[in-house]
Amino acid sequence: MAQAPNSSTSPTKRAYDRESNVLIVDDDSTLLKFFKIHLNKFFSRVVVVENAKAALDTMKEREIDLVLTDVRMPKIDGLELMRKIRKQNPSIPILLISGEPMSDEQADIVKTADGFLAKPFGIDELNDYICRGIDLRNSMKELISCLKNPKKIRDAMTANPANLVKFVDKSSIDAAKNAHSKIQEFAKKAS
Repeated sequence: MAQAPNSSTSPTKRAYDRESNVLIVDDDSTLLKFFKIHLNKFFSRVVVVENAKAALDTMKEREIDLVLTDVRMPKIDGLELMRKIRKQNPSIPILLISGEPMSDEQADIVKTADGFLAKPFGIDELNDYICRGIDLRNSMKELISCLKNPKKIRDAMTANPANLVKFVDKSSIDAAKNAHSKIQEFAKKAS
């Protein structure tokens, strides 16, 4: 699981994002107002909802590029929401946030998310966290596009895997580089 950057990390420098649909799910209405006000400085399409059911309904109505959800919520918590979203569309990055202690079981499930950010956090840290999630979504969209086009598959096989994997931790990048080398070896033998 990718970790959020630490507070000493400077925020990602990027232009105002007019394309990405960011869905924020939290049962704290005050925090939702904070998200809406501050994230609209960076993203034009921020949707905030107070529960998992509303999040799932929103996802039926519009394409969502990233979900940021609180772990602890009544009825359907953020972990169950993550499972439901992954069943529907596994290419949507899901970033979890929480300020509450978690059980060992919950902590294990959190590791399967695309990222986790502990409350409290600053707006720059949150922006960087979401930008990295959007980068992941864009990489996934490109990968899906490649899978539909044999030429793009070949181009991806010969590309630098570090360019394809931007949001994951170092061990995942090392694994991708290793897999990339094996794919190149296989491609040479097949040629």
